[in-house]
Amino acid sequence: MRIYVGPTDSLKGEVRAPGSKNYTSRYIWLSALTPGESTVASPALNDDARALIECCRELGAKITEADGLLRIGGIQSLPKGRLTLNPGNGGLILRLLLAYGLLLPETEYVTSYPESLGKRPQGDLLTALRELGAEVHDQNGCLPIVIYGQKPVAKREVMVSGRVSSQFATALLFVAPLLGGLTVRITEGLASRPPLATTIKVMAEAGVQVEADWEDLIFTVPAGSYQPRSYRTPGDYPAASALLSAAVLLPSEVVLSNLALNDVQGERAVIPYLQKMGADLTADPQGIRIQGGRPLQAADFPGDQATDAVLSMAVVAALAEGTSRFRKIANLRWKESDRISDFARELRKVGVQVEEFPEELRITGEPKGYKGGVVIDAHHDHRIIMAFSALALRTQEGLEIDGAEHVSKSYPTFFADLAALGATVKVLDGHS
Repeated sequence: MRIYVGPTDSLKGEVRAPGSKNYTSRYIWLSALTPGESTVASPALNDDARALIECCRELGAKITEADGLLRIGGIQSLPKGRLTLNPGNGGLILRLLLAYGLLLPETEYVTSYPESLGKRPQGDLLTALRELGAEVHDQNGCLPIVIYGQKPVAKREVMVSGRVSSQFATALLFVAPLLGGLTVRITEGLASRPPLATTIKVMAEAGVQVEADWEDLIFTVPAGSYQPRSYRTPGDYPAASALLSAAVLLPSEVVLSNLALNDVQGERAVIPYLQKMGADLTADPQGIRIQGGRPLQAADFPGDQATDAVLSMAVVAALAEGTSRFRKIANLRWKESDRISDFARELRKVGVQVEEFPEELRITGEPKGYKGGVVIDAHHDHRIIMAFSALALRTQEGLEIDGAEHVSKSYPTFFADLAALGATVKVLDGHS
């Protein structure tokens, strides 16, 4: 699908942030691993969640959906034969399912997105699974992958690299109680801590306490089982960051609601960051309020603390005075796209001055805006789509985004919400 987002004079109104993608996936998976029935209120029913729901059903979970509530009956008994699981384009979804392969006799993992998820590296997690006793067949660490499990766990302590993604550790922690307990040592640093903190938080909600040594990155999980619970999904800060970027770039009166101020989501860091740049932005329990259109100044952004907000904040930097640095973002190369090189390439199409480094982006802004009039390749990446939609608002001729349907991976109503605030949005065709 190709969508045109055009120059817009101002934005006004209130938008309720969608449910958190990261929490929704974790609550669904946690519920599937729990004996009995759990519920998930206000879930984010995006592409990732839909893919996980279908895979959980394949594994034997009973899941029904009605009136914004998921009822999930946990997996009663393990499948006996060979299974084929397709996580769509969900990196976290795949990694959760890969770790669960330790408990299954034979599981094949495939994807309908070979040019995106199919190229993302899984080798660090597969190494850990082999150490725990699984037989793994893979394609140089990538899909398709076959795992033969149901063997006695080879050890009670395993090491996994955190350089590429914290999701490898998340996947191991979730299955650890079912394996009889496990200590996970993270090596080579940790790409992003907040998502792992979210994992530990939701596990505690289900009655499993993780002993966390954040200094040495050692996490110990006892044997046991999860307890049925009723979960409520908080709002999604990564999704909100895209709307926040749009709102600060134009004369705006915008309120974003459904965002908890004390959440562990790292992307909350966009609030003080935008304030530091000069944005008129206040946050209280009723919502984040933006009076947009003020002059903005460059500021450095700690990407490892707010991974999923880097692209949204980068387009704000593209319209600020001075040069902004986005540091410690090496793990962005292994997302739905290479969010350093692919993103920089698309920025240059628009005329943005950007310097690319192995673990960093530097962007020199142009407060007057850009001409636009070019076609942006979405690279199958929802974050690229949302970021360039905000940038398009400050161009003379707008931008066409090819592959815009992939926004549904995390925020299916993004374009409708942007248009409801007054943005110029047009669907040009329905084909990718």
